[in-house]
Amino acid sequence: MMLCDVNIYINAHRSDNPHHDFYRSWLFTLMESKRTWAYCEFVLSAFVRIVTHPGIYKTPTPLEQALAFAESIRNHPRAIGLMPAARHWGIFRGLCAATNASGNLVPDAYLAALAMEWGAEWVTADRDFKRFPGLNCTLLRPV
Repeated sequence: MMLCDVNIYINAHRSDNPHHDFYRSWLFTLMESKRTWAYCEFVLSAFVRIVTHPGIYKTPTPLEQALAFAESIRNHPRAIGLMPAARHWGIFRGLCAATNASGNLVPDAYLAALAMEWGAEWVTADRDFKRFPGLNCTLLRPV
């Protein structure tokens, strides 16, 4: 089961981002497949925060459009929402210790722990996730 990082959704959504077509096509293929895949509301909230931010985009995505994109992920018939469960904190704590996490690596460790707890394949465009021992991580980048 795949679980996507926020950068996959942002790149698939924002046509002004480099390699938008690559990420849009990849996400569309996933959504049209017969596979069950996963999402995390923490990631979806980050998506809304980033694409609507006027300090990041000259023309931010309107809130309603950003929410509609996030809801298309949440409401997809083969998508499953993952939440931290009983083992999450221990995995998170171990990943933080193993990588001496600080700053932006801390929420990355939180998401890596979520994927590990549920046995999900983490799909990201962020090389930082390769630091987490034991994480099944696919670095999705155009060739």
